[in-house]
Amino acid sequence: MCVSLGGVVALKEFYLDESLDWNVFYHRTWNSYLVKDTITDEDLVQVLKGKGQCSMTGDDDGPEFKQLRNRLEELGYIRCQRSWWNGDVVLKPFRLNGVVFKKDTQFCSGAAMKYHLQFERRYKEQQDAKD
Repeated sequence: MCVSLGGVVALKEFYLDESLDWNVFYHRTWNSYLVKDTITDEDLVQVLKGKGQCSMTGDDDGPEFKQLRNRLEELGYIRCQRSWWNGDVVLKPFRLNGVVFKKDTQFCSGAAMKYHLQFERRYKEQQDAKD
């Protein structure tokens, strides 16, 4: 919600402690021969030979960031795109930890957001120093 203060628009401010883990890393392993509906004797032989091992390492939004993201969506500030990373879009302007997010701009994942905030603050400082 924007509030007008004598011609100046005050944006709704949200805050999330930056010392928290905004993203969490995971590592998953599985065997491709063992995820089938029917496992054959040949599949078991391949497993014993050490074949079919798979793994994946990645990251996901941390619990506090997920809660913030869901709240922003509920309040109509962002539209979440859950089918791909960094696909969220800002629907109405707001501030997060002092950084302005304008309409139609990207709202990053938890993994990228801390760096985005740091970049925006440094950029603003540089622009202020030029003025």
